[in-house]
Amino acid sequence: MKPRYRLTTMGMISVCAALASGTGIAAGEPAAGTGDYDALDYTVSLEYRSSTKDMDGTTTLKARATEPLSGFALDFAGGKVNDVTVDGRPARFETREEKLYVFPHRLARGAEFTVTVGYLVTRTNGPQGDGPWREIDDGFAIAPQTHETMHRVFPCKNDVTDKATYTVDITAPSRLTGVANGDLVETSQLPGDRTARKYRVASPMPVDDGQIAVGPYSRITRSGPDGVTIRDVVPTAQAGQLRDTLARTDDHLRWLTAKLGPYPFGTYGLFAPPGAVGPYESQTMSTIDAATLAAGKADYVRVHELTHQWFGASVTQQTLDDNWIAEGHAHFYGAWYDAEQSPPTSADAFADSMRMFYGMDQKIRAVEGPPATPKPISGQTQRAGGALALYALRQTVGPQVFEKIERAVAARFKDSVASTADYVRTAREVSGRDVTALLTDWLYGKKTPPMPGHPDWKPDPA
Repeated sequence: MKPRYRLTTMGMISVCAALASGTGIAAGEPAAGTGDYDALDYTVSLEYRSSTKDMDGTTTLKARATEPLSGFALDFAGGKVNDVTVDGRPARFETREEKLYVFPHRLARGAEFTVTVGYLVTRTNGPQGDGPWREIDDGFAIAPQTHETMHRVFPCKNDVTDKATYTVDITAPSRLTGVANGDLVETSQLPGDRTARKYRVASPMPVDDGQIAVGPYSRITRSGPDGVTIRDVVPTAQAGQLRDTLARTDDHLRWLTAKLGPYPFGTYGLFAPPGAVGPYESQTMSTIDAATLAAGKADYVRVHELTHQWFGASVTQQTLDDNWIAEGHAHFYGAWYDAEQSPPTSADAFADSMRMFYGMDQKIRAVEGPPATPKPISGQTQRAGGALALYALRQTVGPQVFEKIERAVAARFKDSVASTADYVRTAREVSGRDVTALLTDWLYGKKTPPMPGHPDWKPDPA
């Protein structure tokens, strides 16, 4: 369900970025003269072959040095590095543990540079399944948010706050379809009955918010609400069966844009692989397995994942502690939509849903901690506790002001990152009320606060 809390879905791994010495690095020794760089744009090329789990890959990263660099590091743990160039010139490199250290010519502060890495990536997971690869009979998908392992797919700066644009080029046998985020901008027929498909993600994307897949899929493209291109990718054998349920995306988009403002990207759709893959969100695309879609409406899951396009993909949380912004919003709107679609149990079915989570909140806090200072367990405190914090804010400022707050956060931090402090400050400014104490209690308190407007609600004892 796209828990973006890193121990359960997304991975924020600290990046060692620069080295000043070309003498090599001893195991366990920190890099000397560390610096940093901003990732600007990636081009990732992979070739899938049915007979092997090895894939030839090339990744080109355009970046900007934020201080003088005589070396820098990429995260990579997916296979064997063959060659590295920086600005077109061969560069010395070393690999150690899950790092690729590159020693180019010296780079001045502010200099833009391009590093190209040729490599062989092998689709293997650890003994506990701790890896991104989800194999099907002929093809694969990736689940990067679950295992902090996008750097097992391609060399990258594995820092979700350093968002970049992407081009992904996937070559596969022509009987199969390569899949990635964004817009399909080019299809090329290659010798040997192969097809290359190039996708472009033009809005900055967190590094772990991508999807790359190959399989026997059909692309179903149509015009959606407000000019959004709807692009679904489903198993060819099930395309007819899934067509009606896929059409529900239009209603989901209309419902969320009415509350959060314009959809932040130009394309959206569902990727429905066979087998147990997902659910989770990636920018412009949500992965929900074909069996789940075929079995029913799956409205909660679909709206939950779609909400992450606003909160998670477009507005990305700054730290792990801020992840309630992504998960809390997704749960809040998913539960709200689902309550409206379910048979009514009272005049306010959404309040009934929130009351149920309110009852469980104290038990969750006792185990996992508060939403904005969670323990690394399952992420329920950021999901359900974050949703309750939003509901408490709505109860306090009223539905119309709450909607203005939500739209303001989505607009101010579009294509950027936001912290808990950013959200609280925006809520205070837009509402004209000091809601700091209210949100502090809900997001940092060890005990479940009283719910505004519902004095009869009582949390279950921990």
